[in-house]
Amino acid sequence: MGTGKRGKKAIGIAIAAVMIASIFGMIVPALGFHNVPVPPGDEGIYLLNPRNSSESYCNSITIDVWVNSSVADLKSGRITIETSDKSCANIIDCWVNGTQWPQSHICAVKDGGKKVVLSYAGVGGPGIQNPPGNYHIGTFTVHCNSSTGCLAGLNTIPEKPDTYVVNETYPLPESFGVGGEPGTFACNKSLPVGWNLVSRPDITADNSTASVLAGVYYDAVYRYDANSDTFVDVSDGTMEPGIGYFVHVAAPSNWTFTGTPYTQMNISLEPGLNMIGWLDCTKPIGEALSSIEGKYWYVARWNATTQEYETYNPVAPPPFNDFDTLEPTTGYWISMKESGWLNASC
Repeated sequence: MGTGKRGKKAIGIAIAAVMIASIFGMIVPALGFHNVPVPPGDEGIYLLNPRNSSESYCNSITIDVWVNSSVADLKSGRITIETSDKSCANIIDCWVNGTQWPQSHICAVKDGGKKVVLSYAGVGGPGIQNPPGNYHIGTFTVHCNSSTGCLAGLNTIPEKPDTYVVNETYPLPESFGVGGEPGTFACNKSLPVGWNLVSRPDITADNSTASVLAGVYYDAVYRYDANSDTFVDVSDGTMEPGIGYFVHVAAPSNWTFTGTPYTQMNISLEPGLNMIGWLDCTKPIGEALSSIEGKYWYVARWNATTQEYETYNPVAPPPFNDFDTLEPTTGYWISMKESGWLNASC
């Protein structure tokens, strides 16, 4: 029994549409797209491209949002992304791909830049389906707010109704809740020529100095050993979170962070001088050092621009102190009256 010319044409259009969508899903990875398989038992996963990004102070970057869907016919969905630290990086703009999703495409920046929501629906014409594969949802723009450097997480809120995918068989109340691969956004730290007293705001698998300072033009790196009262050369060693380091920069550099935010520390301090690092957040010194209150004489930091020390004395009147907060990416000296444990978190 023949299908007829109209039937053959309709079948041909449908097959062509499915093939185009499938081919598009296959060529995306070849174009440099960051692809991740759908986790077992899930119906999809949202992805950021680039997953980890960075910019300098007062600049912004646009990040693409994709979904790798395993549903038979993806019709619509939503993704909600939030920044872990709005003071470091906030979301300022967004856009949904109306060509891919012509029926409905809405985006909204919420909570003063803390969150962004991208909602989408539609398939681009009768008989056209979206088979399993990668689909572009839209973009959002992140702005760097920190002049001292920091690292913010970009995390998907995975629960319905904040994030989901749905096909033609399942209406919204029965939509598939899906997750997203976590990403990060780093505000670069500008390192001038000369000595810089720094600390890491991130955690990475590779702690080698060469990896931590990748892209920085340096010729010396030292940490301080409080037990032996000596500086230790770690140019060919490692750089750990929670420790302060003197880095000698040979040419102006931008220091970029690629790990996950360092948000909790518990380190031992010896009587006398200790050179420490700090967390990926800004806190008043009284709150930051509450675990060693009354056990230290003063805190000092190094001004890389003037190449001079600045100090904070907990018993001095405020006008006599050069600073009153601890900030990400900065290393500090703490002069201890006695031993103690610095226990702090963001």
